[in-house]
Amino acid sequence: MTVKLIRRVILIVACIAISQSLRAQINDYIFPASPAAKKFMDFDAKGFLINGKRTFIVSAGMEYARIPHQLWYDRLLRLKRGGFNCIEIYTFWNFHEPNEGHFKFSGDQDLDTFLKTVKQLGMYAIVRVGPYYCGEWDSGGYPIWLRFKDNITVRSPNAEFEKYMDRFFDKLLPIVNNNQINKGGSVILVQLENEHPASWGTFIPNDYFKHLQQKALASGLEVPYFFSGLNHGSDPAGKKPTLDDPNRPNPWFTTEFWSVWYNLYGSTQKDADTYGRRTWKIIAHGGNGYNYYMAHGGTNFDYSFSHEDAASYDYGAAVGQTGDLRPIYYQFKRNALFARSFESVLENSTHSDAYQSMLKDTGVVLTTRHSDNGDILFFDHASAGNAALSLSPEGLPPTQLNLAPGEIFPVVHNYKLTGNITLNWGLSRILGVCEQGKTTTLVMYGPVGSSGDLQLTSKIKPVLAEGSKPISIKGNQLTIHTRFDAVQPLVYSFRSGGQLIRILALNSTLADRTWFIDAKSKNYVVTGPEYVSELKPLAKGQTELTTEHFWEQQNSYPTWLYGETFSRMTPAAKEVTNAGISKGKFSAVWLAKNASPGTADKFDDSSWKQSENPLEMGADDDISSNAWYRTHISVKTAGTYKLSISKGGGRFIVFIDDKRVADGMLDNLQFEVTSGDHLLTVYAAHDGRDKLYNFIGNLQNTDVKGIAGDVILRRGAVPYVTTWKTVAADNYKEGDALTIPSFDNATPYQAGGRANTNTLKRGYAWFQTEVPVIEGRVPLQFNFKGIAENAIVFINGKQVAKQEKKNKPLTVLSDGAQRVVITVFAENKGGQNNRGVFGAINKPVEIIFKDDQFLTNWRMKGGPGNIVGTDNWKALSSADQFDRPYFFKNSFIISHPKQSHPMWRVTFDGLSHGFVFVNGHNIGGYPERVPVKSLYIPECWLKEGENTIVIYDQYGNRPDKIEIVPETISSRNTKTLIL
Repeated sequence: MTVKLIRRVILIVACIAISQSLRAQINDYIFPASPAAKKFMDFDAKGFLINGKRTFIVSAGMEYARIPHQLWYDRLLRLKRGGFNCIEIYTFWNFHEPNEGHFKFSGDQDLDTFLKTVKQLGMYAIVRVGPYYCGEWDSGGYPIWLRFKDNITVRSPNAEFEKYMDRFFDKLLPIVNNNQINKGGSVILVQLENEHPASWGTFIPNDYFKHLQQKALASGLEVPYFFSGLNHGSDPAGKKPTLDDPNRPNPWFTTEFWSVWYNLYGSTQKDADTYGRRTWKIIAHGGNGYNYYMAHGGTNFDYSFSHEDAASYDYGAAVGQTGDLRPIYYQFKRNALFARSFESVLENSTHSDAYQSMLKDTGVVLTTRHSDNGDILFFDHASAGNAALSLSPEGLPPTQLNLAPGEIFPVVHNYKLTGNITLNWGLSRILGVCEQGKTTTLVMYGPVGSSGDLQLTSKIKPVLAEGSKPISIKGNQLTIHTRFDAVQPLVYSFRSGGQLIRILALNSTLADRTWFIDAKSKNYVVTGPEYVSELKPLAKGQTELTTEHFWEQQNSYPTWLYGETFSRMTPAAKEVTNAGISKGKFSAVWLAKNASPGTADKFDDSSWKQSENPLEMGADDDISSNAWYRTHISVKTAGTYKLSISKGGGRFIVFIDDKRVADGMLDNLQFEVTSGDHLLTVYAAHDGRDKLYNFIGNLQNTDVKGIAGDVILRRGAVPYVTTWKTVAADNYKEGDALTIPSFDNATPYQAGGRANTNTLKRGYAWFQTEVPVIEGRVPLQFNFKGIAENAIVFINGKQVAKQEKKNKPLTVLSDGAQRVVITVFAENKGGQNNRGVFGAINKPVEIIFKDDQFLTNWRMKGGPGNIVGTDNWKALSSADQFDRPYFFKNSFIISHPKQSHPMWRVTFDGLSHGFVFVNGHNIGGYPERVPVKSLYIPECWLKEGENTIVIYDQYGNRPDKIEIVPETISSRNTKTLIL
């Protein structure tokens, strides 16, 4: 099994575990709209009603925070073209208030403009206002400055937290509320909080949720709302036979249908098949809508990434990070157009067993949705291999449906297509139905050479339209039998009264290249292009189309345009690919600048933040992912020393008197130093903060980055206690007096290792060790890095500490003796873990001696320094090598034909860790954590001709190997057609 596959399996298992955890908490009720909003957005047990019309909600999860505002319209349009009618977003708190009291709601943070753009495109919005978000985003959305507030408990009844949350909501909620659908906007649903372990749906477990509710309502929230989310999962319909619940007053909806996953880049046809099937399950079993998380992933620009990602948040989504369209996009389009075309059934139906007698093949399962507007029969072939299903619908000759492996095949029955026309049987895959004034166009599709059948009934004698393929008519009944052509759409049309019914029969490839487009209050069907961005009706009845061709797509088709009263075609033309575009051209000479001035003794650090003990990263209001720390040390004895840091996290480089002496993680910062006075400088960087999933509590000691707390300069190799003896405490009952037992017959135990069988069960055990005497030095304290369960610690027989927080560090003071015996009484609540490790001392214990130095009088400064400054740049020579953070600058030229749109990326070959800035924009950090070896440069941040690039490499690696290259799979050309 490959490493990549193992990682994916682990993540899938984690995804399932999270899903099961969430399902245990789910209440998926929705608070109803206020009277003022009810006629605009309402629901009942069978479905949603928007502006009084039964509406199936096909929602696309995307984050405006991960897309430059110049590209919002483009990405939203791509989703609309894919059949989506709704967008779901987070409003990350730290995106809008990165520094305390400084709110940002313009440019990339212009939420009002984003919501109005959604409205402009005729779509709806679901807004998740937090204050917690998750989303694999820095701190789950909490601002860094919130970590430094006292007496705060997040996501709980806590006046201090609510004070800061309310101040943010006072800025945020008016924007959301002013864009509610009843006020002419796009917002139809609002989510308060997100994935809280205590409350989903409408459950109010404590005053925190009551406060959230009251705050939102007082601010003017009138559309329906809910807590935390609804029915999250990678397969939300699961194995349920039906999603119907007569006792639930609201529709079934999933706000997080996890499609693919955030550790991937791009998706495959297999992903399309998998998640397409799971979408059909929702549609078939009574779901009234869904939101894919994510439908468009985007990018973590600046320092917004969490500990699980870097720049790319592509997610393998339908619309890629660069705006490309994946196989899963076209599958989701099929699901969406069908569900929205037949929403009058799906949003007002119940489960029915009326047609079970039709099913002769026991390998196929039938689920039926029944309503007054018709029925939809979903034939589910869950097994491998193809299935040939024989059906004998009333009034039709026997028909065979050919189902692919895993396919759910919907058959429409008795559906009122128009006032005069009923689709009696739709024995074919149906892409969708487009209402075009006095014309109704139905698109059916299937593999080349396969057959499809429709039976329609007309109240008025039907009349065949000219130029159509033949339709069999018997009285008022029409039958269409077709075989899907490899080259072109087949058109079947007839008139009934004043209405034209047009049937387009397409092969599956052309179905994916078929677009339902509205422009100036008219609807059009376009077939042939890989994507249609714009359609403009022109004078004299002509129409202008702007289409896209992706470079790696080989096949070209004609373009067919179907309007209310016309159909037109333009022949296929040879598509231009990259037209010789290969790479951006760098200037001959790179410039370099030291990004580490603080390592010099004479550097003026008077503007840096000063403190007795070092402060964690962000304490100086800097929101970047790196910081510098300086202090002076006095060394009496030359030799090997190590920094012991009580709190912190990330990667570190240690400098003594401007010389790099060590690098690594907190536990291995060891170096040689001479006697005398020295400048100690520590560079700290991290690769993302925890997203704080399920976290409730105080932020101050959670996921600390940089260095904080006690910093000790240790002489010699740092000793650890790893070897223990253990005896079981089988007869102990809670409340009994503790008497340290004899360890004469104890069992050996290694910290973090396997205990003997007597201690693997639930219960209690004793652990004991004698600390070795080292060079006559006197122990001062012992740092337990982790005790997995509740524990009591004794030093030389005297109780000195008690641990009641699972797996947290614990510091125990010694009694001043040179010889020390440590005894631990520990509880094991869960028995052995999957490695057979007893839940007690699971990490080595560090010994601190009296002659170790506690370092004080620190200064710190966050941020990479002056990136845009013009001073101190020097030409980079071939011999230059660097051992510290450095800036590298160059210019590059990109050039391409006007209608060619390369999606440019910068590789990071040869670099270490750091960030890339293009024309002043931070395009994100490297290396990536997804399988892609370059960073996306948004096209709106590039200029034709010369562009500036600055690389901030945290270890000073040279940029010799990097390139500016087009990603050919997502690069595209545009073309304007007049039909």
